Amino acid sequence: MNIPLFEDPDKGRDSDELSITRKPSLLADVAESAALRKVATRLDKNPLTNLSEGARKAAAGLQVQPERAAMLVTAQPNGVSLLSEVGVPGGSLYVIECQAWTRMLFPLYQPRIAALSLAVPPPKLLDDHDSEGPLAQAHCEFSSPKELADLVRETVTHTLRVPKADYSDSIMQRGVSDPLLVILVRVTFADNSPSRVLPVVVDGISRLSSAAKTRTGKGEAGAADAVVADLLRDSNSLRRSIRDEVSSYNAAYPRGLTDQVVRIGQSTTVPVRLVVGSRNGDTMEAGQ
Repeated sequence: MNIPLFEDPDKGRDSDELSITRKPSLLADVAESAALRKVATRLDKNPLTNLSEGARKAAAGLQVQPERAAMLVTAQPNGVSLLSEVGVPGGSLYVIECQAWTRMLFPLYQPRIAALSLAVPPPKLLDDHDSEGPLAQAHCEFSSPKELADLVRETVTHTLRVPKADYSDSIMQRGVSDPLLVILVRVTFADNSPSRVLPVVVDGISRLSSAAKTRTGKGEAGAADAVVADLLRDSNSLRRSIRDEVSSYNAAYPRGLTDQVVRIGQSTTVPVRLVVGSRNGDTMEAGQ
C-alpha cells in the first residue's frame, strides 16, 4: 500500500485554504473481475451494441460502478433501451453515461495542437470490422508501442501548453464535471507487437490531460510521463496500481484534506460517455 504518497508537508491545510468548491469524497474500491465480466457479458448480449471481445473487456475494465454499467447495457424485456442514443451523420451511436477510472483513459489525436509539428504524426482512425460487419469501435496502427507512447506524451504535453487548455486549477477545486466522450480503439503495430484495445478520449483531451497534472502535482512533462507510464502497463498491473492508490487515499481521507488527498480525490474518476454501439451505416472514421 502506497501510504507515503499521502505524506504531505501541507497536511495541516483544510478545504477552505485549498479553495475547494466541491469536496472530494471516499472512492469506490476497484471492482473485482466477476463484476467486470458481467458488464462484458451483457454488452455481448445487447442487440444494440457491437464491440469486439477485446473492446467489451476494455469497456468493462474502466468502470468505477460496474453494477450500474451492467444495468445500463442490459437489454430490457419491454424493449426500452437504457442506452443513450446520439444522432450522427448516417445513423446513431449508442452510449452509456458512466464513471471511469481516469488512468485507464488515453488521448491520441488532439485537434487543438494540429498546427504544431509533432515528432509523431497523428494516426488515421478507421472503421473496425469483424466477420459479422462494422463495429462500434475504431482501428489504427503504429510502427511500434514506442511510437504510440511518444504520440501520447506529445499530445498531453502540448495540450497543457495551449492557452486556456490547462484546467488543473479548476479540477483541484471541484473535480471534472463535464463528461468526456470515449471510444474503443483497437491498436495494432507494424513490428508485430501484441495488439490492444484502448479507451480513447475523442472529446475532453484537455480535461484528461489536466486531470493527470492535478493528480501528479507536476508540470506538463511530469503529467505526460505519468499518462505514458500507465499506457505502457499491462491491464492487470494498471488495475493493481489504481487499487493501491485508492486504498491509500481512502485510508488518508479521514485524517483531513491535505493537498495530496485533494489531488487524488478530485482527479481519480471522471464522467464519460462511452460509445458501445452504432447502427444504420454510421462510421467511426475520423478522417485525420
